[in-house]
Amino acid sequence: MSSLALKPGQPRAIAFAPDGVRTDLRLLEVDEPLLQEIIQKGVVIKGGEEDEAILVTSRRTYAMKVVETTNLQLLVGPQQQENEAEQTLDKSEDVAAAVAVAAEVPGYGSGLMTQWNHFRSASCQDPIKVNATSTSHIELVEVAPRLEALRGLLWQRPYGIDDERAEAERGGTEMGEAAGRTAAGYTFEGLLAMVQASPEELRAALVSEGALELGGCWRAVDPNYLGSLLELVLLTVEQDSMTLSALRASRLEASLQPEGYRPALVRHCLSVYGKPVVTDSLADGTEIVGQDLWCLDETKVCIHFAHKVMGGRAMLLSEFNVAWRNAVPYGMTPSLGMLRSEALIDGSGAEARISSFPASALPRDPGERFAALFGRRARWEWTTLEPYLEGVQVPGQSAEALLMRFARASQLTPDAPLVYSVR
Repeated sequence: MSSLALKPGQPRAIAFAPDGVRTDLRLLEVDEPLLQEIIQKGVVIKGGEEDEAILVTSRRTYAMKVVETTNLQLLVGPQQQENEAEQTLDKSEDVAAAVAVAAEVPGYGSGLMTQWNHFRSASCQDPIKVNATSTSHIELVEVAPRLEALRGLLWQRPYGIDDERAEAERGGTEMGEAAGRTAAGYTFEGLLAMVQASPEELRAALVSEGALELGGCWRAVDPNYLGSLLELVLLTVEQDSMTLSALRASRLEASLQPEGYRPALVRHCLSVYGKPVVTDSLADGTEIVGQDLWCLDETKVCIHFAHKVMGGRAMLLSEFNVAWRNAVPYGMTPSLGMLRSEALIDGSGAEARISSFPASALPRDPGERFAALFGRRARWEWTTLEPYLEGVQVPGQSAEALLMRFARASQLTPDAPLVYSVR
């Protein structure tokens, strides 16, 4: 506490500020890295009238917990340090005077003399002024971003073929009345103001939701529209004799633009169902400029056709397997292992039935997700349940900890696998 010029053996008196003491200040407990983040980049406190307030940095989200204390905390401002030589001289004179007085007082012990010296030393300096008091502080606990509002905002009006036609007719988009919102979606700044997440977490969530940025506005994309586009891409690949592991985005964009598909949508489709290939040139020596070469992901493509075959209904597993194999592109081999967290199989043997149940459609909140899971099926084996917990983010808590909190385990027999049901 060098700003107060405190030293061992040199006590200071305190006094409340004569113009009043503030009680409206809130103390925030942070570690050194977070302190530097606050100083260098700043933080934002978010929350509506019915929301719990959170603090977000550029990368993380923190819940704000008020911690009460029985001790009164005194808050003081920086003090003017007095001249050290003057302090030493004053103290020497006071000590000498105290010794002289003590020598004339019968029974004056050394303990009392020490206390008297401390009192005299403290009274010779200006008291430390207390400007504010507090009986609590705010503690920060890292939490998962609260993204429930994001899904609702993005899916208010997903992008579809009607948008292509409307944009062609009016030649652009028009601004709406709401801040950060346009007739074609929300800007990133608008979403950031409404969603309780850091900028980095929000960008990751937009990718996870399959959102697309067009003209500075973010939109979800209609799954049926995106699926139809994928199938057109596959048809174009076959017609142009391209391989699924080396798709030229520029060629696909040029081929599909006359069909009404914007180049940005074609590239977005490739990013959802594939991944870019890092290379400088093709086998025939053709130079690749920018991120133009893509490879379709077999699992993602097969999952698309699996949902298309099921069509939102339960069907016999044996019939599904035949229809699925016939639906996927030539050269791809579907397997039920691809459908972890995408579909559920009920029953066994010849009567087994399969139905769509994608984890991406479930709530992100752990409590709400477990409620949805147990609403669909009363009992879960771990091998089936685990894929549905991979998207649940709770800093500092493992999947096992979440199970202990929201589910209970049981065994029908000692050698049977664990089964989880609602707690």
